Amino acid sequence: MSPAVEDILGPQLAAQIRGTIEGTCIECRQQLQEGPANVVLGQSTDGSAGGIWLVHDRCAPSRIVPLDAEATAALVEPEEGLDMTMAAGMVDGTPVLIARMPLTPFTDSGTPGAEPRNMVMQTLLQSGFQLVTAAKLDAAPLPEWVAVLQPLGHHLQLLVLNPSGERFYHGTLAKPPTGWLRAVLDHHQVLLLGGGIGGRHDDAADAQREALAAAARTGQLAGARIACGRPRDFGLT
Repeated sequence: MSPAVEDILGPQLAAQIRGTIEGTCIECRQQLQEGPANVVLGQSTDGSAGGIWLVHDRCAPSRIVPLDAEATAALVEPEEGLDMTMAAGMVDGTPVLIARMPLTPFTDSGTPGAEPRNMVMQTLLQSGFQLVTAAKLDAAPLPEWVAVLQPLGHHLQLLVLNPSGERFYHGTLAKPPTGWLRAVLDHHQVLLLGGGIGGRHDDAADAQREALAAAARTGQLAGARIACGRPRDFGLT
C-alpha cells in the first residue's frame, strides 16, 4: 500500500484492506491466492466515491487511479450487482452466513479529514441490518429477507432475496461445518453478516471467528437474522 493510498484510506480502512486476502487481480484476472498483493485505489474525480482493488505484486504497483463520472456510476451500481463471496459458519452454536466483498466500494464521508465510508456497510444498515458489536455477535430478525438453499452436486446453491425480491446473493456454498445445515433447517433461520470482513471464504473456524470479531471491534460488521430453508418452505419451485 503506497503512502498516498494509505493517507486517503486512513488507518481503520487500511487495516481492514490489509486483512483481505481474497479476490481477483484486476490486471491479469487471475485469483490472488496466497502471496504479496498491492492495493489500487480508484477515486472519482469529484471525490464522491471510489473503489479498492487488489493486484498481484508482480502485476502492478499500489497507486491511485482517477475515475470519471461514468466509471464511478458503474462502480457504485454495477449492472450485474456487486461481486460477493458467501461462507457458512457457526458462532456460539448459531448458524451464520458471512458475506465478503472482493471489491470494496466506498464513498466520501463528507467530513474533511475523515476516513471514507464502506458503501456495503452503509447499504446494509440502511436496509435494516443492525450494527454488530464485539460483545455479542448477534442481531435481531429482519422480516421478508429470505435465504433459499438447494443441493447442487457436492455444494449447496444459495439464493438470498431482499423484501423487493431482488437478489442480494446467488451462488454456491462450499461444504458447511458439521451441524450447520441441521441447525438452519430446524429453526428456519440464519444470521447473515456482512461489512468490512477480512480473511477468506474458506478460512478455518478460528480464523473465521477472529475476522468477524475484528470487523465488530472496528464498527464494520452488520447483521440480521433472516428466514432460511428449502424452496418448498417458501412456496417456490
